[in-house]
Amino acid sequence: MNKIIIFFSLLFISGYGNNLDDTQKVKKNYIKNLELENNISYEDVVNTRGAYITSMCYTKTKNKENKLISNPCYSCHTTGKIPNYYNDTNLQKEYNFPSQVMKNPFTNLFKDRSIKVSKISDKTILNYIRKSNYFDDNGNIKLSQELPEAWRGYRPDCYYNFDEDGFDRDKKGNYTLWRAFRYYPFLGTFWPTNGSTDDVLIRLDMAFSQDDNGNFDLEIYKINLAIVEALVKQKT
Repeated sequence: MNKIIIFFSLLFISGYGNNLDDTQKVKKNYIKNLELENNISYEDVVNTRGAYITSMCYTKTKNKENKLISNPCYSCHTTGKIPNYYNDTNLQKEYNFPSQVMKNPFTNLFKDRSIKVSKISDKTILNYIRKSNYFDDNGNIKLSQELPEAWRGYRPDCYYNFDEDGFDRDKKGNYTLWRAFRYYPFLGTFWPTNGSTDDVLIRLDMAFSQDDNGNFDLEIYKINLAIVEALVKQKT
């Protein structure tokens, strides 16, 4: 009988380099470029224990008259439901941040880009959106190829080539283990009307798609995904 693994984990793929020093240099240079482009100090944010705080968390919920005008915070900060027992509803009413990041560090969001935008023609926009910035002309994932060999972070490997069961396949037709699923759109400041959009996929560790002999078994993987769904929904 095939062994069904009932525990699950989220998978973060890493491309390990041969030299740790080279890896640190790659990471440092990459982060430095992001800081320069966006006028953000990631080091300050991390050192002040504020790395978990997103820009949306600085949304003003009250106007100058101290009247409540919006509360997008309620979508994240809620009364916990099993298996999440945490209750942080108080964060709907207060900015309980470390003192060093009480002031919004995401100053790049306040840049006036209206002049730059006005210079972009309709033709330029149409040309941009009609061409993939994810795949190259040969169907390879651009960022995956451009990242340095020593990069230890996530290297994009989803081809968005889903079969009728929602499973992603690579160029050769092999399963990448990514699977698309139906979900309730996430509310709050993350709505498409505010410029946000996303794809929601799930992937379990490779061990949860294998039989006792280490061979890939799609049925085993489906069962383990169903177990995850049952746990999240609290339904059997």
